[in-house]
Amino acid sequence: MIEKLRKICFALPGVTETINFGHPFFRLNNKPLCVFHGKENEPAIAFKVMKTELGIFLEDPRFFKTPYMHHNGWVSLRAQGKLDWKEIAELVKASYDLTAYARPARKSASST
Repeated sequence: MIEKLRKICFALPGVTETINFGHPFFRLNNKPLCVFHGKENEPAIAFKVMKTELGIFLEDPRFFKTPYMHHNGWVSLRAQGKLDWKEIAELVKASYDLTAYARPARKSASST
């Protein structure tokens, strides 16, 4: 499963992989865009989504709030049983686009 996810992620320009908290994090410009996580018997794949769409994903029982990251617009897909890899590729690409086009953090008045 992780090999299929790697293939999808590495097909996108500039993606790297790191291990954080024991889980593979796929990153663009050092920002996470996809995470393979969960317990061995309960794997999941996390994606960044628009915060305004978070509720739509959570209406689907296959998705849940990504621990520690959901407040930043992250949802996780339960990666058990038969998976729709075309859907996963679309979710990875959308997460990639959100990460690639994210606005840089604003500098505070005290740092200027």
